[in-house]
Amino acid sequence: MTEISARRDLSTLEIPTDAWTKPFWDATAEGRLLLPQCGACHTFRWPPGPFCPACRSQHTQWQPAGQGLIYSFTIIRAKDQPPTVPALIEFPEAGNIRLIAAIVDTSLDAIVIGAKVKQNWAKAGDTNVPVFTI
Repeated sequence: MTEISARRDLSTLEIPTDAWTKPFWDATAEGRLLLPQCGACHTFRWPPGPFCPACRSQHTQWQPAGQGLIYSFTIIRAKDQPPTVPALIEFPEAGNIRLIAAIVDTSLDAIVIGAKVKQNWAKAGDTNVPVFTI
């Protein structure tokens, strides 16, 4: 039998937001994964913040993340629990920004570095948290 990565209950997770992260969380609440890009020099940046690290502009535009790939991952096994798989997901179309997210509902055998992932969502408080499947 092949083990499947678990989807944890995040419904009670509280997501802190500020002026710079609010657009990200507003988009996830609508089921969209958007990443910040400088409106002046077009550099993608993560985490969101008030200034572009490349040109110091404060103009930010939010762009679709594009196709994600597994950059790195680990498998966590706890006694009497299905395995969980936190991963670093890279977005080449968004300046190679990397997000930490869970790989869920996926055969552990299919989880490999470089694998393309599909966006999915886990309910967390009043919004959604991005999770991924293969």
